[in-house]
Amino acid sequence: MVLDFFRGSGQSAIEDVEKRLVAMLQDGHSVFETSTSALFGGGKSKEAKREVKSTDKEINIGQRDVRRALMIHASVREAVDLPLVLAYMSVVKDVERVGDYAKNIYDLVKYGADFEGAADEQELAGYRDAVGELILRAAEVFETRDSEGASALIAKADGFLGDYDRRVKQTYGSEGPAADAVSRALYFRYLKRITAHVMNLMTSLTMPIDQLDYYDETPEDRELPPDKSSQDEG
Repeated sequence: MVLDFFRGSGQSAIEDVEKRLVAMLQDGHSVFETSTSALFGGGKSKEAKREVKSTDKEINIGQRDVRRALMIHASVREAVDLPLVLAYMSVVKDVERVGDYAKNIYDLVKYGADFEGAADEQELAGYRDAVGELILRAAEVFETRDSEGASALIAKADGFLGDYDRRVKQTYGSEGPAADAVSRALYFRYLKRITAHVMNLMTSLTMPIDQLDYYDETPEDRELPPDKSSQDEG
């Protein structure tokens, strides 16, 4: 929907922005992979720290470049594709946040968290694999502007959010060391935020611009405003 607005010839600047967004998301996946590899036995290291910091820096530079390109695009063109510009101004934040929360996972390693050999390692790793796949799939869907694929990905990812909340709640009743409970609660919190930001990016393919970030809320808070026409009929 949003990404189909005003798409015509001479859109090289917008195409460059789209490519940069995809590259940023792929970099976010790289940070996620490095961070989770460290969390599941790799441990902290100078190499991992350097990789996380340098890639996150590239993502931040990408965010600034995208915003600058959009501002220039909006300034120099007589007929500006404003909905598209506004959409990208919004979703570039979500792409940048994927990298941020992936970096936060590495922070857990710096604090001493290590899931290797834990009784729940297999389950924790399953969530890691699902989110890693979600990021990569989102990059593919966005690159090809596959609205049907985006809808399917949103539906799949939406099921993860409640699961993350349940897992965080379970940590409150855990009887093991406090450090284990804290590391798991934060782990699932970061996975939830990564998932939500990926879903927000996907809304740019499926929803009108005024409803971007719709999935950043919990299901009970997502009630869309009643249609004005239906109000008028009453």
